[in-house]
Amino acid sequence: MTVRNAAIYCRISHDREGRALGVAKQEEDCRALAERLGWEVGHVFVDNDLSASVHGKKPRPGFEDMIRRVEAGEFNAVLAWSTSRLTRRPMEHERLIPLFWERKIPISTVKAGDIDYTTARGRSRARDDARRDAEEAEETSERVERDVQRRAEAGEFHGGHLPFGIDADREIIRGKVKYVRFRHHTTDAPRVRDAVRRLLAGETVYGIAKDFKMQPRTLKRAITNPAIAGLREYNGQFYPTPWEPIVDREDWERVCEILSDPSRRTSETNQRKYMLSGLVYCHCGNRMTSTSAKRTEGPTYECSPTKTGGGCGRARIVMRPLEEYIAEQVFTRLDSPDLREAMARDSEDVDDKERELRKAVMDDEQRLVELANERDDNLIGEAEYRRRRARLTDRLEANRMTLERTTRKRARTNPPPGAELRAVWADKGSVWKRTILASIIERIDIGPHPVNPETGRLFTSAPPRRKGEDEEAWRQRFDLHRAKVFTHRVAVTWLV
Repeated sequence: MTVRNAAIYCRISHDREGRALGVAKQEEDCRALAERLGWEVGHVFVDNDLSASVHGKKPRPGFEDMIRRVEAGEFNAVLAWSTSRLTRRPMEHERLIPLFWERKIPISTVKAGDIDYTTARGRSRARDDARRDAEEAEETSERVERDVQRRAEAGEFHGGHLPFGIDADREIIRGKVKYVRFRHHTTDAPRVRDAVRRLLAGETVYGIAKDFKMQPRTLKRAITNPAIAGLREYNGQFYPTPWEPIVDREDWERVCEILSDPSRRTSETNQRKYMLSGLVYCHCGNRMTSTSAKRTEGPTYECSPTKTGGGCGRARIVMRPLEEYIAEQVFTRLDSPDLREAMARDSEDVDDKERELRKAVMDDEQRLVELANERDDNLIGEAEYRRRRARLTDRLEANRMTLERTTRKRARTNPPPGAELRAVWADKGSVWKRTILASIIERIDIGPHPVNPETGRLFTSAPPRRKGEDEEAWRQRFDLHRAKVFTHRVAVTWLV
């Protein structure tokens, strides 16, 4: 009599709680069956929370490991709770048939008894079971899909975790815990609104997330989720949610376009360290680099010579006073009534253009759908379809690119007033400051040390001390002296 060294295979499709209670019960029943049959259990293979149907996308490591070890001769019998636990795919049954037939390996199930792959009747029964299991799985999938579609169209919650910014009560309905009475979260919803406003004003996800003490990727997921605009996406279409939107749909779409721009830097390691990094240029045309070398007055921007010949190596400017000087220039410029009026006009023009472009994009997307329907209904030929589709696609892509540029320009047309910036400037970090400056300033050019028009000689590096002058009085004169030097040496090219 052949001694059977059996492999037990246990699988359950859904285990939301992750407690593995289903597979544990299957193993218990299979061990009881092995004891009745007189088989020894060599190993238990488990795939928890994994589908075995034709719709299953994930690999089943437990199943594949069992097949490999059966092929290697480690086991000469298989136990499962039912054939549907093994697989719901007819093609996989066809893979099992030659393996078990040639090696005379029996399969026994708790639910349906033995499956004899060594006889034509047994193989026919296995194929019938596989077809039936596949049909049941597909019917279940169709029912689930219809129910999901119904709930989406009815504006019901799709289940799972609540989106960031949304809160709700929990109630037990027909034995299940469900969310009811949806509302905005008291702390997270204001964060969402603030993040969207600041992104539209030109700030970065990294800078905002740093203020919120969040991971940038977490914040990005939250503000690109259609749920914050009161929308749910299903099969490429948007449906309403049972909660009120946190932000306007138009603002949400703008944020998604900004963050999907491939030219944006998304890595935290790519963030600029200093508020003027990347904006400062030497009079020779080379971009000046920051150095944290400990000099008399701290870090500087320097024009460093390179191996390729770039950089004159003769320009250096102290970082802190330059940053203070530029900040004052920005505050003064943004408080100008004429500039605010001009920016308001520009903002209206940009908003009008953006609305027109959005409508053009949506219209062309709908035309592409209608065109595909015409081809499917044989109303137009393939050549006509391709010709019209190429024209629509080219126009759609051009409008999308223009819309991206317009969205970025919109951020530059709505910077905060100078007085508002001045009030919060000292409390903000370098990332936030640089984002604001980069939306206003194109570049800062540093000239050579200038000539004092009053004396005809180069400005002194610092004013000489007067007799009896204390440190504070001299420092005030020094700051005024340096500001005067900067007016001759520093030139700002403005974006607004």
